[in-house]
This record gives sequence, C-alpha cells and structure tokens, in this order.
Amino acid sequence: MKTLIVILVVLAVVMFATRPSAEKHKTAIAERLVALSQQQGSALNDSAIVCWDLKGLNGREALNVDSVAQEVGKQLEVKNFWLCSVGSLKRDGKQQHVSLGVCGHVFCTGLKP
Repeated sequence: MKTLIVILVVLAVVMFATRPSAEKHKTAIAERLVALSQQQGSALNDSAIVCWDLKGLNGREALNVDSVAQEVGKQLEVKNFWLCSVGSLKRDGKQQHVSLGVCGHVFCTGLKP
C-alpha cells in the first residue's frame, strides 16, 4: 500500500512539474490551425476555423504559425489546474475549450475543419 501511495505522489509531482505553459498552448493551437487551413485550401473562410474570431487572419494567402499564434494569444485563456492546464478561446461570446496540456504535451481538442 505504501508503494502505491509513493508512486501516486511521484506521478502527481511529475505531472505538476511538467504542466505546459500558456505559450505551449498558443503554439500548439496555432500549428493545428495552420494545418487545418492547409487541408481546406490556401485561405481561411468564415465557415471554417475563423469561428474562433481569428478574423484578422482572414484572406491571407500565406499563414504561418507565428502570425496565427499572435492572434490566438490575444484571445487564449489558459487555466492551470494542479496536474494539467486547459486552454479556451471565445466563440460566440462563450469560452470553448480547445486544448488540454498534461505532462509537457498539449492536445488540441476542440479544433475541427
């Protein structure tokens, strides 16, 4: 029983220490948005990814991760919990979860074409 408790405590400490920062969330979301826009064509349109109010990028032919990350960073809200972090963007006046960060990795959960 002591071994199980020690393992759980060590796992919790590792998860806490490796919780991703807001910058990692911003970069992961931007990379996902650029990849989705390339799958859909050369430019974003209002019915696709721009639903997260990234209208400043609408119509640009060459999207890069840095420009998208800058726009995402203006609206991204990252809440840090003890063992993970959750990133949210505003959509239709509501916060929508779009990323989950755990153990140094960020998973984009709410981004669809």
